[in-house]
Amino acid sequence: MIRVITSFLIFFSFLYASDKDLKLFDKIIIVVNGQPVLQSELDMAMQWFGINNKKEAAKKLIDQILVAQEAEKLGIRVDPKEIDDAILRIAKANKLESVEQFKNKLIEQGLSFTEFKDLIKRELLIRRYIQIHLRRALFGGIKEGKQVKTRKVRIIFLSTSNKDFKEKYDYLLKNLNADNFPELAKKYSDDPITAEKGGLLGEVQKGDLIPKLDQQIWKKKIREIFEVPVKNGVYFVIVEAEKEKVLNQDLSGEEIAQRLKNEYQIQLNKLREKAIIEYLDKSLE
Repeated sequence: MIRVITSFLIFFSFLYASDKDLKLFDKIIIVVNGQPVLQSELDMAMQWFGINNKKEAAKKLIDQILVAQEAEKLGIRVDPKEIDDAILRIAKANKLESVEQFKNKLIEQGLSFTEFKDLIKRELLIRRYIQIHLRRALFGGIKEGKQVKTRKVRIIFLSTSNKDFKEKYDYLLKNLNADNFPELAKKYSDDPITAEKGGLLGEVQKGDLIPKLDQQIWKKKIREIFEVPVKNGVYFVIVEAEKEKVLNQDLSGEEIAQRLKNEYQIQLNKLREKAIIEYLDKSLE
């Protein structure tokens, strides 16, 4: 299984390799479900996964992208601060004091900090995919165990980088209500994945989402519309319903981990089967 948490604590020896050993060739080598993959991303993945064989590294990178894409389709999100915090942990594990120092070290080695952030974002998405989606699919319907509350949530995200942000914000502030929320989410939300589902994020438990959203979602009343400002925009949120589920507690940690590993592989195989992958570099097939 792709490493998700422990990867953050591994010492990256590639940071101290010679400049001449690490060169970027910025060309598209693969397209995964319409998402282009650069040669430099593959070079980064080889270092991250510790794989010298380009074909094997490409396969691991494609798998990582497929699962991250699926996580986002399911409404799973990662806050930019979570990415920065993860990178800071990596920096400190490499005896660096800040993200900026880590960024400079990458640049010195001819590696893209933006691509590294993308890679870490995918790792975090995969971790959440396992924690939220797979755990719930495997263990959420078993009667033995403890009861937990879930809330059905819809969102509309407006990005402050869009020139029509204020116009859309003012319109929603004036016209948005519980009945027209799905319709206006489809029309105005800047999050295309949830927009096409009428803003539906799905059923969430406490701790599933980024802290700013999570805290407010569990404070507000059912069918109450509220705003959650974030660094790059603002969310309009409505909690449509609340119910209780029973989670299994009988399995040991080892058994749960093995079942999650098996289910992850099953879902990954399904994603591979339906994926549209184009190899522009035929040597990677």
